[in-house]
Amino acid sequence: MLDLALGLMLFISALLSLHSKDTMKSGVFFIIFGFLSGLIWVRLEAPDVALVEIILGSAITGLLIFKLVKGSKQKDLKAFTFTRLWAGFISFLILIFMLFHLTTIERQDRIASLVFENLHKSGVDSAVNAVLLNFRGYDTLLEVGVITLAIFGLLSLGLKREAYYWDNPLLKGFSRLLLPFIVFFSLYITYLGTFSVGGAFQGGALLAGGLVLFALAGQALPLKASIIYIFMMAGLGVFSLIGLLYALLGYGFFTYPLELSTISIMIIELSIWISTAFLLYTAYSGKL
Repeated sequence: MLDLALGLMLFISALLSLHSKDTMKSGVFFIIFGFLSGLIWVRLEAPDVALVEIILGSAITGLLIFKLVKGSKQKDLKAFTFTRLWAGFISFLILIFMLFHLTTIERQDRIASLVFENLHKSGVDSAVNAVLLNFRGYDTLLEVGVITLAIFGLLSLGLKREAYYWDNPLLKGFSRLLLPFIVFFSLYITYLGTFSVGGAFQGGALLAGGLVLFALAGQALPLKASIIYIFMMAGLGVFSLIGLLYALLGYGFFTYPLELSTISIMIIELSIWISTAFLLYTAYSGKL
């Protein structure tokens, strides 16, 4: 019953977010959608994904929505009935294809079985990180590249908006006190991903939340723009260099030697951790 209720509320919040005529209300329903998605991931026994979904899909994305809505001019866009029906028809066909595929595939051919059979070759004990940073490293590299290019695309627009912050001495003191603990715990979540649930994206998202809280308290990071720029490029740069290094040594691109796979993945994780955090923080702050 709980799963059914969560699924129904997720569906309703998605509809309300898409069809609300008020942009602010649409943003609120989107935040609710992100929070419910996180709860569903918890029910699916994926707490690492749930952590990212709640921090990104609900908290940080919600702040970005409210920041963009403030001062913007709203314009009603009406989609033609044919366009909406066509999109729904395509989505329905994809759903049917996925259901048919999932119900007919043999158990031994499923990804989970293949991953656990070869987990000892990955250098990590976490099946999720084995897939993301070893077996399907190309996909993760492209994901990091897309995030990096998207944030630099935002910066290239040169949009200058008023920064919202809460001028409260208590919040300022609390944010200064809390930030070191957030940094430590986000590092722990990143390290934990090598052996269990967690990882670079989860730890980076958590650190980004701490940095955004710091900004909401009206405080600027004591870092030069050049340092932030290096942090933002660290994930894409280190990931690519390690893959290229092993390719030049004859192992193949993203083919780690078993004795070096653990340390290689941990270095990549740390670079993605710091990069994800500062990319998301820059998306909120809108400047280097």
